[in-house]
Amino acid sequence: MRKLLAIVLIIAMSISLLSACNKAKPVDEPTPTPDASTPKTEEPQQKTVTLRTVSMFGGTDPSAADYQQLIANFMKENSNIVINDESATADETWKARVTTDFSSGNDPDVVFYFTGADAVQLIETGKVVSIEEIREVYPDYASNITEAAMSFMKEFDGKHYAVPIRGFYEGLFCNTDLFEQYGLELPTDWEKLETAIKKFKEVGIVPIAASFSDVPHYWIEHFIYAVGGYEDHKVNPKDTYPESWAEGLRWFKKFKDMGAFPVDVNATKNDITTNMFYDKQAAMILDGSWIVGGIKDPDTVTVLPVPCAPGGKKDPSDIIGGFSTGFYISRKAWDDPDKRDAAVKFVQYMTSNEAISLFAKVAGAPAADVPSPEGMTAVMEAGIKMGGQAKNIDMPIDSRLSKEAWTFLVSSIGSIADGQVTPEEVLQEVVNKNK
Repeated sequence: MRKLLAIVLIIAMSISLLSACNKAKPVDEPTPTPDASTPKTEEPQQKTVTLRTVSMFGGTDPSAADYQQLIANFMKENSNIVINDESATADETWKARVTTDFSSGNDPDVVFYFTGADAVQLIETGKVVSIEEIREVYPDYASNITEAAMSFMKEFDGKHYAVPIRGFYEGLFCNTDLFEQYGLELPTDWEKLETAIKKFKEVGIVPIAASFSDVPHYWIEHFIYAVGGYEDHKVNPKDTYPESWAEGLRWFKKFKDMGAFPVDVNATKNDITTNMFYDKQAAMILDGSWIVGGIKDPDTVTVLPVPCAPGGKKDPSDIIGGFSTGFYISRKAWDDPDKRDAAVKFVQYMTSNEAISLFAKVAGAPAADVPSPEGMTAVMEAGIKMGGQAKNIDMPIDSRLSKEAWTFLVSSIGSIADGQVTPEEVLQEVVNKNK
């Protein structure tokens, strides 16, 4: 009843006000025409914001073209935001440049980077903003990402900083047509792997495409995995290291002595060796799911788990995998009133379901609940099968070691392979640097 009276009262007041206005102005009085000389009020123009972004979607990365197209689309839809992108191949040099930029005050506004040990320095120095803090202002930030994917993003302080787009797996990719051409069985066990290495070396085909100068880390973890199995592989060596780690690293010299790698393995670059595999100049490559999109003839390529080494403890199905990268917003951008909203918009655009579907078409589990990519190739199906059959899936070793310890280990691989230092000498120094 009170509501009805209030409504009646409001209507009555409106009628009275309208009557008063009509009385105040004669009916025949003309409506004044605006003076042409009076300036019109213009809509305020949006301020142009420039974001500096850094990612690993460069070089031979199969998502590089899609990423650049997404950037172009984003700028078209947000005409006041300019993206200055600095994408490059994610080797150790690139990783060092990212950390150097942050430590020298040249912080990017948005960076697509690794989680875990690689992110510790950025988090401890307050260089990146947590998702929890961002959600206090933007509640829907990263809300489309699955709980399973986000669980891999949790850092040492219990918070989440990076927004993932796709997961990954690592495996031994094989050019099946070369194996068929030379009557070789696929390397489903260590004996078959060594047989293939010797045969391909004999006929002038590089058995395993690899680079020890910038990206040797896949073999570091897989040799250790092949010998020590899941339990030893997941150790973070702060006081000592498992003996299986030294035994695993000894395979670098054994394989190099067998002629498994390119003759210039200590000097060549990862982009070059990846193209060797793509062009059928190499029979195998140990790499991640991200290389699938660059394979020229995917129906003549498969991927397998690295087999268990002689006397090793690895389950034949065990693999390396998970979610280990994502988009970060820097503290510098977050604290800039002109950049905050633009940075959030950019990350939300790049981690939308539509963008994640685009990234996931290459390979790897999508970080959001999106439909499976259409037109699955033979190698994509092999990767999914490998992941589904794995008894254990562990994250890479570099997700646990300190940055200093990991960098030292990577830089020592060529010397181990040449017999200039022993695995024990290197690993003791790794422990010292991993305190």
